[in-house]
Amino acid sequence: MPSDNNLTQEIIDEYDDVRKFFIKNPDKKAIELFLRSFGEGDGWGVYQLVEDFFYQCSDTDVKNEIKNVLEDITIPDSVRYWVTQTAADFNDEMLRNGLEISLQSKNIDIKDAAKDAIDLLDE
Repeated sequence: MPSDNNLTQEIIDEYDDVRKFFIKNPDKKAIELFLRSFGEGDGWGVYQLVEDFFYQCSDTDVKNEIKNVLEDITIPDSVRYWVTQTAADFNDEMLRNGLEISLQSKNIDIKDAAKDAIDLLDE
């Protein structure tokens, strides 16, 4: 997705329509696509709602895709931030390595999200 500065109502409405479609029609193949879709910003409030789709999918499938994306060192910060946030909701030890990568980020928001997710793992 483009950064919030470049979003249009048409783009975000289409993204939200796709999100709603997959909530009603969960598909494992869409998990990674959504995880890698986040642009800079909050998608005008829609990115927070993407988790509604993840909850319709198998926990194992979601965790595996979160792990794969978090361990990809080439992802943009916008993706790393939102996937790190999502990792906290799908708390699992298998995500620790990817969260450790996020913890090393120079972006304070990513680092803070990683600390929160790791704290949940350590509880």
